Amino acid sequence: MEPLGLAWTTALVAWVAAVPLGRFTMHTITVTHEGGHTLLGVLTGVKVGRIKVNGDGGGETGFPPKIPWLADVLITLAGYLAPSAVGLGGVFLLLHDRAEWVLWISVVMLGLLVFKMGNPLGFVAAIGTGVVLWYVATHWSDQAQLAFTYAWVWFLLIGGARTITGLFWGVRNGDKGSDAAVMQRLTLLGDVVWLAFFWLAAMAALIYGGVKLLHL
Repeated sequence: MEPLGLAWTTALVAWVAAVPLGRFTMHTITVTHEGGHTLLGVLTGVKVGRIKVNGDGGGETGFPPKIPWLADVLITLAGYLAPSAVGLGGVFLLLHDRAEWVLWISVVMLGLLVFKMGNPLGFVAAIGTGVVLWYVATHWSDQAQLAFTYAWVWFLLIGGARTITGLFWGVRNGDKGSDAAVMQRLTLLGDVVWLAFFWLAAMAALIYGGVKLLHL
């Protein structure tokens, strides 16, 4: 299949997986979201507790009640930006013909997150996704791996944008525990401002990454 045809076909497959079938796949995006919080927690020297993935697609990562302001801001920002950021990283590797690297890096990241999972659904989501990626990396042909990697990267980019709809409903219903609400408390800027920021960032990543994939 020609690169352009591969990009469009895998984009469609990823859209189906992330949107119409989102109720079955959203936990993978949630794991990535909580992984963003976890990574920034580690990088800022904050003790990271257990990660929980909820049946409704939400999740939470345990942190101490008192966190330095800047660390709290970075940790909170990282959640909704994480799927899109990982997707853009995958685009960069695909641009340099490193499809297998995308799969193995994803496997390693998920493997590390498994040790932080605090409930059965989190374990199943992280281990299940990791096993699928591992199997593709070790048993599929190079061309099949490339097609799957395209779909995986598209899925992260599309899924990252789709999760903002959940944040929208949280903001609308006055959810004080959402990342937008936390950012409002930390910065005094309204949660609607942060909702717009997360949405614009996710859409920019999807558009930029999509253009790059379609022009590989």
